[in-house]
Amino acid sequence: MHFGQAGSLSRRFSVRKSTWGELGRTCAILLFGSITFAISLLLTSAISAQAAGRAALVLVAEDYQKLAKSSIGTKRGNEIAQALQAHGFDVIVSPNPSNATARANLRDFAAKAEGAELAFVVLIGHGVSWSGQTFFLTTNTEIGRAADLLSRALSTTNIAQIAGRAQTGGVFFFMTSPSFENPIEGLDARPQFTSDVPKNAVTVFSSSARIPVSRIDAAGEQAAEAVAKLLQQPGPSLNELIKVASNGGMGAVFGRVDDVSLTKPAPAPSAIERPVAAVAPQPAPPVQKSEEPDGKLEAERRARVEAEARARDEQLRAERAQAEVLKAQADAKKAQADVEKAQADAERAKQEARRVEAQAQIAAAQAEELRHASVPTPVDDAQLGQKQRRLIQQRLHDLGLYTGPIDAIMGPLTREAIMGYQKSRNAAVTGYLTAEQFDALLPKEAQ
Repeated sequence: MHFGQAGSLSRRFSVRKSTWGELGRTCAILLFGSITFAISLLLTSAISAQAAGRAALVLVAEDYQKLAKSSIGTKRGNEIAQALQAHGFDVIVSPNPSNATARANLRDFAAKAEGAELAFVVLIGHGVSWSGQTFFLTTNTEIGRAADLLSRALSTTNIAQIAGRAQTGGVFFFMTSPSFENPIEGLDARPQFTSDVPKNAVTVFSSSARIPVSRIDAAGEQAAEAVAKLLQQPGPSLNELIKVASNGGMGAVFGRVDDVSLTKPAPAPSAIERPVAAVAPQPAPPVQKSEEPDGKLEAERRARVEAEARARDEQLRAERAQAEVLKAQADAKKAQADVEKAQADAERAKQEARRVEAQAQIAAAQAEELRHASVPTPVDDAQLGQKQRRLIQQRLHDLGLYTGPIDAIMGPLTREAIMGYQKSRNAAVTGYLTAEQFDALLPKEAQ
């Protein structure tokens, strides 16, 4: 072999080596592209599953610090929570929550409800209504006036707004009726919901104005038990849940939503489990830089979090301001009532004083009349002879007033007969005859 042939072989070997290197780089690019595509499918599936998830919050208040126990209990709440979990719900369960705990749970639930397929809130415990809203009372609720509910209890109106962040939301309140030590003006044991109802959320109460107050606790127990049994069935629907939670329509229902199945959805197959069809290798798509750097995304996330925090703070300030306004109105109303009561008491006192003064004037006039009235002088028995005394006894006997002997003795029987005679003439009853009565009883010819 001469040097020309050797150079030719060397060039062919160099070309072949270069070709194998290009082929290896192409295979590496295809493999990297396939892996990147699979990872993106997995991330897309995970994000879709999270957006289409199911979230639930179960708040159960049974043991109250200042009120009697609720008759439904945490056991029933746990049954409902477990049944919801079996249907694919991510459930937050809070037994006997305080006001702060319940609000913290509600914030956690709000994050899960955002964009979810279904978002339900189950409330079990005491509830009262005031000013068009119905409030769930936490275990440490203590109120002196109705306006305290805005900061010391949870409004179902606000809870419905949070549940409405999902594609379909629902609030189910199994109410029992509290008994306050001192009656609080303006409270109602029946549910109220006068605010605008979210378009994609429904609020259901176990009682309504059609159910007597004495039956509210029993209605709440019955509805909670029926819901627990329904959710333990394999294929319940949302409309069935609404009907059962409202005691067959006897309770109050606010809002309307489309019926959906509550059956746990089958998990979607992941990108790795899907059969991969034999396709011709495609060149990996060119890697594109993110239009927005990570720093900008993080800044937007922080800005969004801060905006949400400011919005919550504004809402709390608005609620406190509303509570202060309502408190001021209540205090003004009470002050006006006190003024009206004081005026009424003063008027009654004035009338009583006028009545007492009038009676005193009448009594004084009567006393003056008695003081100036002439009192007839009675006839002296010593001036009467025996004949006259016998005639008096005989005359009284004839009138049926004297029953004693005709003995001219002016004793007790004679005095009693004279008193009867005086009574018959509507005269002063003294038992002694006046000159006028003597002349009337004994005519001149008889004397």
